[in-house]
Amino acid sequence: MQDVAIASKGEVGIIFLMLSRFKGYLSRENKNAVIVLAGTALNALVGGLFFIAAPRLVGPENYGLFAVVLSTGIMVSTFANLGVDAGILRFASGPESAKRQKVLKLAFYSYLVIGLAIFFLGFLLAKPLAEFFGDVGLTSLFEIAFFGSIVLLLTSFFTATLQASQKFMQATIVSLSSNIARIVILLIAAYFYSVNLYFLTVLFFFVPIVSIITGRIFMPLDFLKVKGHETEFKSFFGFNLWIAASLAIASFPIDNYLLLKFAGPVATGIYAAPFKLLSVVDQLAGNYSRVLAQKMGSLEKNSRVIYLLKNTAPIAILVAVGFLILALLSPFIVNLLLGKSYLQSIPVFAIIAVSSAFTFITAVPASLTLYYFKDPKASFYITAAIVVFWILSSFLLIPSYAQIGASIAYLLTEVWSFLLFSGFVLYKFRNNN
Repeated sequence: MQDVAIASKGEVGIIFLMLSRFKGYLSRENKNAVIVLAGTALNALVGGLFFIAAPRLVGPENYGLFAVVLSTGIMVSTFANLGVDAGILRFASGPESAKRQKVLKLAFYSYLVIGLAIFFLGFLLAKPLAEFFGDVGLTSLFEIAFFGSIVLLLTSFFTATLQASQKFMQATIVSLSSNIARIVILLIAAYFYSVNLYFLTVLFFFVPIVSIITGRIFMPLDFLKVKGHETEFKSFFGFNLWIAASLAIASFPIDNYLLLKFAGPVATGIYAAPFKLLSVVDQLAGNYSRVLAQKMGSLEKNSRVIYLLKNTAPIAILVAVGFLILALLSPFIVNLLLGKSYLQSIPVFAIIAVSSAFTFITAVPASLTLYYFKDPKASFYITAAIVVFWILSSFLLIPSYAQIGASIAYLLTEVWSFLLFSGFVLYKFRNNN
């Protein structure tokens, strides 16, 4: 019994030691990272309910069309972003100051002007785009997607500004509010009415107004009173230019467009349904990168960066392993979440899950390139090389292998992305020494 008691005390001591180390781990470099990743996971869980219910409600063919409209709207918003989010994180982080106020006013007005321009441009481009895909009925849906870009841009403004202020919990709530509203409205509509493609499109692009209202509650617009924000234009957009170009070329939905053009809406839906389920990796990687930006932007020595990387590595590895486990569980997950109409999506889900592991870990060298080495031009050139590779592989694989070809092209591209960014970072570290 005494031996048992001694063993028990030893086990308790080990447990307390592990807990104290874990507490220290959180209190040093990773507290914000854990908050952001946990918040993003919760956000993805709630938002994912929409992308589980929507494919079931409208079927593969209509969901394929919705995926093309959705990806077009996101692409337009990304084009219109002009790297403003990154600029906010770069120039508006830290305590309140006159410069911070000017940057926020410049960013806010930029989003308003660009959003309105995109809105009017949408009326000119919607019909030709619909005719390109051979379905004039998509015209009104593309118009909604273009108009919705201004809503998405303002949502991004509040989220980025709160994150720059290190108010990560509030930033999470801003995103979470629209996701909750979206799934609640969808379920009510499905219960009382028949959900169609038009309703789905309106719901997705207009519900983020809830996030704008929530963001306004958390963040007063006092910065609108400041004068002289025009003086920040050159430095702000000078930094953003290459980032904006990188985001723009990377946002082109070559997979969805080629699938709809060569394989039809059903194949597009079979591919898009599992892809959207796993799109949480973009949120995880993006928000994780923003947390790293807070640290990397103020570091000057390689030794400090290496210390930061060692502390954050367990998070990146853990998330990547999680996606690999999802790949192994793809038959169960697809059957459970999407239903029998999407059984062809099982190999697609598995391949995209493996791709997602590479997407997330690439956030680390990509953040180093942008925020530590402060080289947005290099980020653009690397991104351009990645997009060219994706376009070529998609053109080679999609016409012959449809959704499987699109999945393989995406996986190869994510591996290529990781290799390019990591290679550049290693090269810079060696030269800095």
